[in-house]
Amino acid sequence: MKSAAIRWLEHMLVLGLSVMGLMVFANVLLRYLFDSGIPVTEELSRFIFVWLTFVGAVVAMFDGLHLGVDAVINVLPRRLGIVFRVIGRVLMLLCCVAILMGSWTQTILNVSNVAALSGTPVALLYGAGAFASVFMGGIILKELWEIINGVAAHDKRAGERAGDRGLI
Repeated sequence: MKSAAIRWLEHMLVLGLSVMGLMVFANVLLRYLFDSGIPVTEELSRFIFVWLTFVGAVVAMFDGLHLGVDAVINVLPRRLGIVFRVIGRVLMLLCCVAILMGSWTQTILNVSNVAALSGTPVALLYGAGAFASVFMGGIILKELWEIINGVAAHDKRAGERAGDRGLI
């Protein structure tokens, strides 16, 4: 079951994609028909695209839709499979920490910089990475807790298939 936060993020994805699509379409139309355009739309659509990418990654992480190679883990004995799933989640958590540290540093460094046309703080671009790493880290910690405590299937994509073979 999806939490209210994930549903809210999905709505923000739809809204962001709609706004970005309308801005780009309007700009293309203006350039084609009237040989003009709205320069600020290019900048704003770039900001929205960055946020769409990171928010989409969070939603995909929650839904278990990121690409994973689990063919080996699915055929391992149960306990060994759990060990490797834990190792994988810890490595993913370390990646989130690295992304958070880098994004946060860039966010702080760019707080006083503003985009040329819109005046939007450039820190918003880097803040998307920090936002995503915190949310994804939370999802990974939840999955790690579930794996260690045996609360749920260890892999959302392969849980039923592996469960049928008695591997989890």
